[in-house]
Amino acid sequence: MAREIVARRRAERKGLIDLGRVYTRQLSARLTVRAAYVVGSVARGDFNVWSDVDVVIVADDLPSRVPERMAVLVADAPPRVQPVGFTPAEFERARSKGNPLVIEALERGVVVHVEGPGPAETDPPHSGVPPSGVSPARTIP
Repeated sequence: MAREIVARRRAERKGLIDLGRVYTRQLSARLTVRAAYVVGSVARGDFNVWSDVDVVIVADDLPSRVPERMAVLVADAPPRVQPVGFTPAEFERARSKGNPLVIEALERGVVVHVEGPGPAETDPPHSGVPPSGVSPARTIP
């Protein structure tokens, strides 16, 4: 019984992470997405039926004004996906200032997209650095 529960929970988590991955692929058709991370309860595995899928997007050419940026990010977002966007420079600046969301993405997030040749997709943390200079935390296939 416990094995079935664990297997079902893992499958639910994978499905939610895949939702973030599909969203990122759709967004990549319109923007140059450098990296994307699923963070929060889905990444940690303590999500519930009301949890959304928090996706941190690092992309070129995001509008500087918040309303326009959110309009671009949510245009392709399926229900439950909650995107937050940074340009590569903003992401690096936020990292250097210790922004909690960026630190969470880098240390505990699940990488769902890395531009160019990046690290092999694995669940445990790794130290690969994609060409954009954004260090991913971990990925799952």
